Amino acid sequence: MAQVVFSYNFERIKKQLNVYERSQAKFAAKKTLTRLNKELKGKNGLVAKTYKKGDLSRRFRDPVSFTLNSTYGIQRGTELTVGVKDEKALKGKGNPASKYLYPVIGGGSTKAYGTQFTQYLRNKDLMKKTDYPQAVMDNRFIRKNKRGRVTKNTYRNTIIALENPKKHGSKGGKIQDARVVAFRNEKNGRPAGIYREVPKRKEGEFEFRALFFFYPTPTQRGKFTFTQRIREIADKRVFKYWVSETRKLARKQK
Repeated sequence: MAQVVFSYNFERIKKQLNVYERSQAKFAAKKTLTRLNKELKGKNGLVAKTYKKGDLSRRFRDPVSFTLNSTYGIQRGTELTVGVKDEKALKGKGNPASKYLYPVIGGGSTKAYGTQFTQYLRNKDLMKKTDYPQAVMDNRFIRKNKRGRVTKNTYRNTIIALENPKKHGSKGGKIQDARVVAFRNEKNGRPAGIYREVPKRKEGEFEFRALFFFYPTPTQRGKFTFTQRIREIADKRVFKYWVSETRKLARKQK
């Protein structure tokens, strides 16, 4: 699990403070954590900036808002826990960011996370548990969004087609309008994958065109560890913030 817990040791800054300031140090620690927590989270937070604008080893390719908003922080007094949103945070809705980020930022397996589409194929035994589907991007039925990624509708329509098979010779403009089959293993010279039947130039003849090929599940090369990055951010800010907050509170008491 990629999670960092910060707790404060007042003794560490005691020598920097006068008697008025020391009386406010504990409350200042809480305000410091609140400030740090706010700066870490959100699509414009310090962690998100690492995903978007970090050095080359840390940069993600065009991260989506869901990824940028994936950091959470829970504060209890002078303790702050920072982590990546998981199933508990999402309450079972959708793919938690922790699942696909952990292979890249630390906290779990380095194997690429199995998306809902991947899990469907594995659970239905249409694809080996060790394989991963890769879209054939130049197939006209594989629709892409503005970011150049396969759309959710493409995956959804492929599942519909597999669940409701059409007869040989069916035609239409959507994936599910024609016969779609999955080959778990190589068959008749065709690599393992998902194929859609399309008409050939000669009237009444059809052939299979690949929508997805199945490959061994790839491993992800880690960009940085989440805990390492959070500690880097905190080390640069925490005690400077704490001294600042302490002195602000002390001035109000005078």
